[in-house]
Amino acid sequence: MQSRINLFPVGNGDMTLIRLESGQKILIDMNIRAAADDPADKTPDVARDLRNLLERDDEGRPYVDAFLLSHPDEDHCRGFTKHFHIGTAARWSKRSDKILMREVWSSPMVFRRASSKNHKLCPDASAFNAEARRRVREFQRTGGYVTDGDRILILGEDENGKTEGLEPILVKVGERFSRVNGMKVRSMDALLLAPLPKSETEDDEELLSKNSSSTILRISLAGEGKLDACHFLTGGDAGVSIWERLWDEYSGRPNALSYDHGALTSL
Repeated sequence: MQSRINLFPVGNGDMTLIRLESGQKILIDMNIRAAADDPADKTPDVARDLRNLLERDDEGRPYVDAFLLSHPDEDHCRGFTKHFHIGTAARWSKRSDKILMREVWSSPMVFRRASSKNHKLCPDASAFNAEARRRVREFQRTGGYVTDGDRILILGEDENGKTEGLEPILVKVGERFSRVNGMKVRSMDALLLAPLPKSETEDDEELLSKNSSSTILRISLAGEGKLDACHFLTGGDAGVSIWERLWDEYSGRPNALSYDHGALTSL
């Protein structure tokens, strides 16, 4: 199959599904509005559309191989607790039939900045943060022997050395990675561009805000034998000041910020 990128019609916020040539599916953000449950309402039923694009595992569970929450604004995580399974895979319920996240991609710095007194987390964001923390504890408890539903990839170092000892599941800003759900894949290569470390932005409150702490990834996708057939740039709600800093930092290799349009599919 070819790599595909599906953009869901969610109004404000984002919801994007990347389907790799190798078959893995990566969901970035979600805004699943309750109004779609009313047949008389014209709000697109993106939860149904997403499920139609997913497969089920041997246990009958619908799943995504990885879910990235770029930042914890409500219009980027709305519907998380209603539609996605939280907790170990063994606790998945056929009755609720929620979507299993084999792996989550999370930035602790995003949540640290968003948890300040000026940035109260919505319930869905709090639930995602708690799930990410649970998965880190499970990694520590088992010495890294985790399975589907317990995996996590940490995007960016936390402050004060809080991610020390988590190097096997840590990607530092400026590093590339090519693994999904704990496995190396040939059909994707991602460069982590942000959130920028606190030490570089500590004097600028705007740069430390919830939106501007968004995770930014430049993802290269393979297709038809070409390893970089498409470049996709995702940045949550990062503001102009962040992009200006990145442009300055990568002025010598601007391809790190390049992206294509041709592979996008709107539902």
